[in-house]
Amino acid sequence: MTLDYSLWNAIVSTVTLLVVAGAAFAALRQIRQLRAQTTLAGLLKVLDDWRDPEFQRVMQYVRIELPAKLRDPEFLAELDGPIDALRHPEIHICSWYEQIGSYMKHGLLDENVMLDVSSSSCYATWQDLEPVIMRMRRTRGDALYENFEYMAARGILFQRAHPDGCYPSTVPRIAQLRDHPVYSQGLHEAEPSSDAS
Repeated sequence: MTLDYSLWNAIVSTVTLLVVAGAAFAALRQIRQLRAQTTLAGLLKVLDDWRDPEFQRVMQYVRIELPAKLRDPEFLAELDGPIDALRHPEIHICSWYEQIGSYMKHGLLDENVMLDVSSSSCYATWQDLEPVIMRMRRTRGDALYENFEYMAARGILFQRAHPDGCYPSTVPRIAQLRDHPVYSQGLHEAEPSSDAS
């Protein structure tokens, strides 16, 4: 008994469709894995920059020394023209956040991962540097450091969306687990026996 042509054609079409769908599924999975690897590499680079001793030195300057300097009209006037980076190291931090904010805005860094790690520190740094940026915008326009502002604004929105943090609601906290019999049993089994003979 032979299959007629239309049935044979339907079987081949169905098999072809399944093969194409399987290949598409595999390709999507590879793309997700590649994106995750890229996101992780980007985040690790950001964290390396953050831990750099020179970067931390400038951050300390922004937090401790800059507020007093911002009360000096001469210091502020220097921000209206070409800027001497040695006298204004805060510009380095503005530029760094501008770059990170741009990567985040264009999807090169995963926003949720980035903001989970840095939303509060980004906004705090924006507050420290806002007087500098606003002064510079007087002569350069509102587009100056707009990606830094974008990142800080997204950080505020992220914190509003997660007022109690981002701990997964499906995972109990350690304090809840301590009183659970299985957790307690596991702790006691690991302890050495006091009935040594």
